[in-house]
Amino acid sequence: MIEIGARVDLPHPTGRVWRALTDPTLLARWYTEVEPAAGRPGRLLLYTAGLPGFDAAVDAEVTERREPDALVLRCQEAGRRTLLSCAVTPTAEGCRLTVRETLDHGPWPVEQRVRREQFYQQALAGRLPAILDWLAFQQVDLLRDQGPPTAEMPVVEAAGPAPRAR
Repeated sequence: MIEIGARVDLPHPTGRVWRALTDPTLLARWYTEVEPAAGRPGRLLLYTAGLPGFDAAVDAEVTERREPDALVLRCQEAGRRTLLSCAVTPTAEGCRLTVRETLDHGPWPVEQRVRREQFYQQALAGRLPAILDWLAFQQVDLLRDQGPPTAEMPVVEAAGPAPRAR
């Protein structure tokens, strides 16, 4: 069995990461454009042609969806079938996202696997955190007009006696 993958620890809650994994608009910002297949519930077309390690667009079928913990897709691309799994696990600092792709059928040259795994790592460690930070900022900014500030700077008293005026 051939398997590639990437993992990243993120300082964001699982719900925010789940949203970035499942919202087509957000997915397009950090991974690739996605379109639901017309008349085929649970089927997606991932526009991956031209991305490092991909030969063509990926026809994907959601086989498991447990919000906000797991998403599994059965993928077909250029005569190859793979199983792509995304697991979101809470941590003390936020969550861990693990992405694994396992070959079911067809050829998967070593060079292509290496480039694809590097692409996953780059997307998870670079573009995804930027989108998550952007979402976090929006959540705070959207609360701006709903009353007092969402965060206030703490008042800290100086230690020791106050300096004397000259």
